[in-house]
Amino acid sequence: MDNTSKIQSIYRMYHIKNKILIPSACYQTKIWRQNQIWYKNGKSNECEKYQINLIEKIIKHKLTKTDDRINMESCQIINKKHPNINNDGYEYIENFDGKIILNNNIYYFNLKFVCDSGGAQTRTLREVYHFIKYQMEYLLIFKITNTYFINILDGDTSHSNMNKFNYLINKEKYITILKYIFVGNLAEFQNSHLSNINKKNNHLYNIKII
Repeated sequence: MDNTSKIQSIYRMYHIKNKILIPSACYQTKIWRQNQIWYKNGKSNECEKYQINLIEKIIKHKLTKTDDRINMESCQIINKKHPNINNDGYEYIENFDGKIILNNNIYYFNLKFVCDSGGAQTRTLREVYHFIKYQMEYLLIFKITNTYFINILDGDTSHSNMNKFNYLINKEKYITILKYIFVGNLAEFQNSHLSNINKKNNHLYNIKII
């Protein structure tokens, strides 16, 4: 075995050893979620806690809570804990679910777990769509090169609606900022982080937190 093959073999073993078994979003149905030991009743943020726990194991860093959110008028990121106490409260997107600062880079996390179908799920994903759109507008307007947005969309309903998000991220106007944003499920994020996969015609998998 030559040196190149040895290196590749060692890398594959490292990759497998450090990989957590995470089901693809398409298998994360309402019934699947109800059968998980970590799930209670959907009212205790248990889905978010499940995602944060796995993310921290994958990247080996703790996520910190943040009140940072995007103002829809200015597209700026502003730290605001209770926007709705002010008249302009509806001008703000929801806050990010987590934040990491490493090597002068800022990583923001937006976590969603959408199962089953119905009006509530449609409204949730539509809000996520606009949230991601404002992230991309922020990157486009301010030409920031040290801020990354990681959007983890788990659940079978998220999976079945990824065509809408693919439509958004593939707009020509965003081609220069795609390396700063990730949109996908947790299993895909793990693959991205461990192997830095760069899929054809899709730069969303370049983000690697180190």
